[in-house]
Amino acid sequence: MPLAAQFSRRTMAERVTMPVPAGPGTLLPSGAGMTVKSGARKEAEKMPRSRPWIIALSATALLFSLAAGPLLGDVQAQEPVELRVWDQFTNPAESDNADAIYAAFTEQNPNVTITREAFSTDQIRDVVNTAISSGTGPDLIFYDAGPGYAGVLADANLLLPLDDYAAQYGWDERIAAPAAEATTNDGVFLGMPLQTDLIGMYYNQTLLEQEGMTIPETLDDLVAFCGEATEKGYIPIAFADAEGYEAFWQFSMTANQTVGPDGIRALLNNEGSWDSPEIVAAIEAFFVTLRDAGCLPEDSVAIPYDDGNSLFYNGEALLNMTGSWLVAEIEEFMPDYEVGFVPFPEIEGGVGRVWISGVGSAWYISAATQHPDEAAAFVDYLFSQEALEKWIGVSRYFVPVDADLANIDVSPLSSQIIETLQAAGGEGVQFGYNVDVLAPPEFNEAMSSGFQAMLVGDKTAEQQATDLQAAWEEGMPDSEATPSS
Repeated sequence: MPLAAQFSRRTMAERVTMPVPAGPGTLLPSGAGMTVKSGARKEAEKMPRSRPWIIALSATALLFSLAAGPLLGDVQAQEPVELRVWDQFTNPAESDNADAIYAAFTEQNPNVTITREAFSTDQIRDVVNTAISSGTGPDLIFYDAGPGYAGVLADANLLLPLDDYAAQYGWDERIAAPAAEATTNDGVFLGMPLQTDLIGMYYNQTLLEQEGMTIPETLDDLVAFCGEATEKGYIPIAFADAEGYEAFWQFSMTANQTVGPDGIRALLNNEGSWDSPEIVAAIEAFFVTLRDAGCLPEDSVAIPYDDGNSLFYNGEALLNMTGSWLVAEIEEFMPDYEVGFVPFPEIEGGVGRVWISGVGSAWYISAATQHPDEAAAFVDYLFSQEALEKWIGVSRYFVPVDADLANIDVSPLSSQIIETLQAAGGEGVQFGYNVDVLAPPEFNEAMSSGFQAMLVGDKTAEQQATDLQAAWEEGMPDSEATPSS
């Protein structure tokens, strides 16, 4: 099914000005020229991050065939080169797919050896800054976009500017402009984004039909749904928040309704306050109303993200509120279920249902690399037609680059997400901002710890809103706008 992406969004330096649609075990070497380091990894523990954008997909424009990444030419005559690569492909299927893509590059460039190490999201955040600054880190890293993630590395001058390589390889003609803007910091292009994500609510249509239940359309419907699901022996929502970041998505979904995408945009511009009554209502909608209605698993703050997803995969839970990065696992683990995807139910008094979407993780090159040319050639290959067919067809990524999809089998669930992206800008379809990727680290920490405290009843929505505003002021001194990244 041919696809196309046609995007429109201002640079973050101009500030956000419009609504938006909006990754265990031991890794084994695969292919000549590749070695792999590994440790204990948690299966599929990843938190893709999204940069907001307006996105419109047409069914005809993504028909550009990309030539496979060029060989390194004269570089191949040089001494052997080792590229150290850190990524977040910890899911076994995605990990195997990455191995195959890396091996294909080394086969075409036999002087290059790739030493790969895969990390969970939490692990990579714990070590990447120190590792790169000390010179012991990777040459390339697949990392989350946003001021609180890659933006931190950019501010410390730890990432290599890619503008010259973008011109050399024609990346600016192959990747959607807003996706490139999402990895641009202070006018400098720093990363090649690989993923486009949607955040919403998955539902198990097979079980709903079996139980005579319907998809909740409003928050009141959802409360009633939770009671009915519990009576029938199900967990209503497969929510898990042990890591703390899972709550970010829930807050983004509710806040974009109560304040509206324009209101969130204003807050990101330091216009308004995070402790307004509308934000309090957004916090209450999920972390009080749904908690008190028994919608969430018992002791959800002790359940890891992967285990929460498993509740949905095995049919114990009927709903799962997360992102499109889960599509590959849903298809793998739920072959006998029909699964759908919708925005968070409508909150009374808000602007209506809103999708959260944007750019996910991207490829960055360390400023300390001794092999920038080889690293850039590798990045270029990762966005070749040959590699894109694997990213899209196997890992089920929604990539913000032109690709010929004629040889790629698109699943029904992927098709639904694609159709949602195609509807961007259409009547009745709203897209909102994923707050955490635009917020400073202090704000995200206040979200993480504060929402966990609320889930166990130790904090009120008003207290959390007050703390969010204080954290925003701490993270954005002198009323500076959210930096571009």
